[in-house]
Amino acid sequence: MEKEIINQSIPTKITEKRVYETYCNNYDSIHYLFVEFQFAWMQQAYKALNDLDKYNILVYLYKENFVELSELFKVKSLNEFYINPRFNIDKINIIQISQKLRLSKETTRRKILELESEGILIKNKKSISVTLKAGLLQKPENTINSFSKILQYISWLLYKEKNVRKYYEKEFFIKKIKERFTQILAIFLEYQIKYILTRKTIANNDTELWFIIGSLLYNQVMFLKKSEKKSHYQKEWIEEVLKVGDKRGINAMSISDLTGIPRPTVIRKLKILLKQKDIYKDNNNLYYIKEGKLITELNKQRLLNIKELSTIISRINNIVFFS
Repeated sequence: MEKEIINQSIPTKITEKRVYETYCNNYDSIHYLFVEFQFAWMQQAYKALNDLDKYNILVYLYKENFVELSELFKVKSLNEFYINPRFNIDKINIIQISQKLRLSKETTRRKILELESEGILIKNKKSISVTLKAGLLQKPENTINSFSKILQYISWLLYKEKNVRKYYEKEFFIKKIKERFTQILAIFLEYQIKYILTRKTIANNDTELWFIIGSLLYNQVMFLKKSEKKSHYQKEWIEEVLKVGDKRGINAMSISDLTGIPRPTVIRKLKILLKQKDIYKDNNNLYYIKEGKLITELNKQRLLNIKELSTIISRINNIVFFS
């Protein structure tokens, strides 16, 4: 990637439509970065607490805090926020959390009790305090770094297509996101929670099951990337991913290693997917996604996500350049 020589360029406002067109025109290369980002997010989430629903509760509470700060026109940098990352969320209850995260009331109550016993949350009658210990789990250096890779690449594509005057590197986006940390994370986490919950719903409302499905997709997508096929469009992309399956499956132990989920749990959940005829197991005990109801629904959401992600990228870019 070459860099723009002119340093005095005035930033160009980037519309959602422009980002969307760039995404569609360069679908393969952008989407590989996005798939890597989402899989790394799930790995980090499971590693933090060995429980994806508890992690989602924690992320939701951070998002609510960041949104509240934005509504008060307060912006904290990453360093300012983490001087004392303990905070209170007032007027919040178990019913609200269960509805927002599509958990049963009983499950939500149990998960919050577990987070309390681990010293991560302190629940009062009508408020929840998120402690310093949660801050140690949640400091999102890796998230900022990997999402900035996507922003850098889109910046390069926009520049190459002569839609903007200058190309900005990853380090620029990392610096700017950290400077306006709470404002940008309020937007990003709202998107991310919706992204995870939509796919959880498709996966029988089971976050672990979605992570296992995601590992099968990740394996096939990364194999497709290695094949260096660049000619297919966004709507044909999923057909190519499915074709990869019979050439490149993955076994239960590898799924366990990739996700951190214990092998017996992986096997049990793979049996659910086999029964639903959403995956295939070959003679070598290798699993892969096949054409069926699950992949059809996931593909619909994938195409919708191009627009949703383009909106988020546009909003974050314009905060970075014009705030």
